[in-house]
Amino acid sequence: MLNRRLLTCATLALATALAAPAFAADAAADANADDNTILVNGNLGDKAVSAGSKSSLPIAETPQSISVISREDIDKLGVANLNQALRYVAGVTPETRGAGAEQYDQFTLRGFSVPVYLDGLKQFSSSSGYAMPQVDMSRLESIEVVKGPASALYGQSSPGGLVAMTSKLPLDKAFYGSAAATYGTYNLYRVDTDVGGKLSDAIGVRLSGSVNGADTQQYYGSRARQVINGAVAAKIDDKTTLTVMAAYSHDPKNGNYSGQPASGTLFYNVNGKVSTRYADGEPGGFYRRDQFAATYILNHDFGAGWKFRASGRYQQVTTSLGSIYETGMQTGLTDLSQQTTSSRGSYATHETLNNWTFDNQLTGHIKTGPITHDILLGVDRQTAHSYELAAFGSANDINIFNPVYGTQPVPQSAEQIGSDFTSLISFGQTGIYGQDTISYGGLRVVLSGRQDWAASWTPGTVQKDSKFTGRAGVLYKTSFGLAPYASYSTSFEPQATVLNATTGALAKPSMGKQVEAGVKFQPNGSPILITAAWFHIEQTNLVSTNPATQISTQSGKVRSEGFEIEASAPLPGGFNLHGAYSHQRVRTVSDQDPQNVGTGLIGAGDGNLAVNLDWTAKSGPLKSLNIGAGVRHVSRTYGGLFDTTLTGNNIRQYYVPAYTVFDAMLHYDLSNLDTRMKGMTLSVNATNLFDKKYLTSCYLYPQSTGWCWYGQRRTVQGTVAWKF
Repeated sequence: MLNRRLLTCATLALATALAAPAFAADAAADANADDNTILVNGNLGDKAVSAGSKSSLPIAETPQSISVISREDIDKLGVANLNQALRYVAGVTPETRGAGAEQYDQFTLRGFSVPVYLDGLKQFSSSSGYAMPQVDMSRLESIEVVKGPASALYGQSSPGGLVAMTSKLPLDKAFYGSAAATYGTYNLYRVDTDVGGKLSDAIGVRLSGSVNGADTQQYYGSRARQVINGAVAAKIDDKTTLTVMAAYSHDPKNGNYSGQPASGTLFYNVNGKVSTRYADGEPGGFYRRDQFAATYILNHDFGAGWKFRASGRYQQVTTSLGSIYETGMQTGLTDLSQQTTSSRGSYATHETLNNWTFDNQLTGHIKTGPITHDILLGVDRQTAHSYELAAFGSANDINIFNPVYGTQPVPQSAEQIGSDFTSLISFGQTGIYGQDTISYGGLRVVLSGRQDWAASWTPGTVQKDSKFTGRAGVLYKTSFGLAPYASYSTSFEPQATVLNATTGALAKPSMGKQVEAGVKFQPNGSPILITAAWFHIEQTNLVSTNPATQISTQSGKVRSEGFEIEASAPLPGGFNLHGAYSHQRVRTVSDQDPQNVGTGLIGAGDGNLAVNLDWTAKSGPLKSLNIGAGVRHVSRTYGGLFDTTLTGNNIRQYYVPAYTVFDAMLHYDLSNLDTRMKGMTLSVNATNLFDKKYLTSCYLYPQSTGWCWYGQRRTVQGTVAWKF
């Protein structure tokens, strides 16, 4: 019966979308907002979120754990990518590939890799190669971290949750702008600009961009990027607005994506520690990426509390890569501690990823006596096509303690290596969903349901799946701001992984379910927000890939159980505190390979602790000076199974040790020195202040090989910004 009602409502929403204009935008922001009101509602602030419920339900009234990173937080921390922005979020194990993979956003949430959304639409990545998008920080207004399954609204979601980013959109101001220049360690440079204004009472525009880059921590590596983003918001009439966005990013260089051998990093080596500057490739290695995206958003107000929103995006990612990389330990090694060289191979690929995503929503309010129903009905469609031309080849060994570069040419194309192969994987998904948020006094009940039809295909093979997912949550907010809650949710995540190279058989979707219980506290009228949650997650149909043979298998069940707490509060004397703590236990409870039972998930950590305290001078000669300090502790992460004797008789579990690093920051309004510098600020950010050497993760495979990744060493950067 529920499925029939959802189908009827979704059909109505789709029919409305087809009758509407092709391009559209969000509704006008709250008339009581300040002069930074956005023409289209893209910034919901720190107290209200959109990703958790696809509405503006406040965090304190949402029966799910959610964290928000504002634009102010991004600027204050001086972060360069999503990985860095998530450092102070509970439940996140950030930067799992350390300092050698800044071109990707690789992290885990509650022990799982999770999808990333931009403006409510999924950011697709290649299912077989390296064509993965990355959004530059200059484009973003805020980041929301939704913890736990969210398939009831999004269809594709990891059991760990998802990350939802929101783009900068035009502001309701005649003219505004900002510019910032940054320089720092490893020749880091960054120039950001952001300008906009109203062309008329009905049209606003915004243009932002960035030119940035740096040398990498490893030998010879460097990265560079040029990005430009544009948005136009039009008020078509009193009830309809339109936003069209376009973004282009060119990455001519993307570091060296280099790891280090386990011997000399995680494990003892008689020759000492492998240098944090060690790179396993060659200076001629390259990874180039181009990204283009065009997005539309439509909002129409029917009146009487009913609104319609339609959005869609086309995105293309193209990459070219040529690399020499470590494939394993030196040949004939009988004692791991004696390793001095690593075997290497060569690889080249050219990839193209195209995807279309659409989401249409109808929302409204219904009152039945003292009970209010906030209704959400939607239908969405997602397609992605991934093409790869690649080849693997041989390469000479490298000395890991005294590397000599320039001895091995880097392949410029797959054809140059020979024995090249192609991979074409496509994916499509259609979903209809509905949600009822019931309010009665302080009681909030959220009921969500969704039916998905998904298909993955390669030439000659099709994998079709359908699944109903749901969420039920209840929360009660007391008169003094305390809100206990409980929820149950499920996830459904199609996987376009080839399990059999001969037949082309594809993996079945992974399934997940979660029980969460927690409490939130936000005193009325106060910016103080404290949230705590206990969760229990189970995931089935996991895919695992042997790094040596590249053969993937699917089986098993994983359980993640833990506790999280986050607090954000202003303190007396001009102090402000943000703290996050999580502890989780992630374990494989069944698997096709018996030796995996009882182990963790590679890259999944046991939790984290992050505290940031800052102080702002309110008066005197230091007025507006803001100084802060942060501490980040990441618990041990699971590295995998390994036999250090290399005999195959002593395979055991290994964990990457926990690490603790400290950060510091300083911000100052230069107009306090001279009124002619109005709008200008000076910022200094230091991460890993005491230059600690540490590993973020390792990937160990029994009787095969092991890779590890060093974390970023001390970096210091200074920024001069001007807001006008």
